[in-house]
Amino acid sequence: MPQSAPQPHPSSPLRQRLAEEPGVVLEQIAHEENISLLEVVRCLPQNHWTEVSGRHYLNVLSALPSWGEVTTVLHTADVIMEFKGPFPSGRTGHGFYNLQGKTGLSGHLRPERCQHIVFMERPFMGMETASIQFFNGEGEGIFKVFVGRDEQRQLRQDQLQHFSRLRNTLTALDHVEREASA
Repeated sequence: MPQSAPQPHPSSPLRQRLAEEPGVVLEQIAHEENISLLEVVRCLPQNHWTEVSGRHYLNVLSALPSWGEVTTVLHTADVIMEFKGPFPSGRTGHGFYNLQGKTGLSGHLRPERCQHIVFMERPFMGMETASIQFFNGEGEGIFKVFVGRDEQRQLRQDQLQHFSRLRNTLTALDHVEREASA
C-alpha cells in the first residue's frame, strides 16, 4: 500500500465477517461500523484488492476511454447511480479534470482529491466483479468504474487484461518509488 494506515487486527470481527461474506455491500458495512469505506476495503481478504497511490488518478482516467463499455457507479448514502457506456476522455483545465462526453457521462473531477485507488476483484450478488475505485483523503469513495460484461454476463476478457496490466504497472511504479525514497 502506498501509505500505511492503522489496520484492524487480522482476527478482528470485521475481517472475519468479510472473509466469510466478501460479497456484502461495503458502503453499508462502513456505515454500520462508523468507519470509512477505504477502511472496510482494507479489511477484505488481501487477494481481493490492490491499493495504489492516488497520484495515478489522471493516468487511470486517461486509460479508461479505450476500454469500451464499462459501468461507472456513484454510491452515496442517498443514491446509487450507474452509467453504462464508454468512459469519456477528458482534459485538465480550471483546476478540474473535465470529462468530454458529448452524450452520456460528463462532469468535472478534482484530481487533487483522489488520494487512493483500489483495483478490486470480488464476488458481488453471485457474480465475479472487477472495479477500479477512487477514494479521497478521508477514505470515502469518489466513484467506481466496473469492468463490463459480455452477452453471457461474464466479465469482458479484453477489459480484464487492461485492468490487470494497469494494476500491475501502477503497483510496480509505486514499489519503485517507495524503494527510491527508502
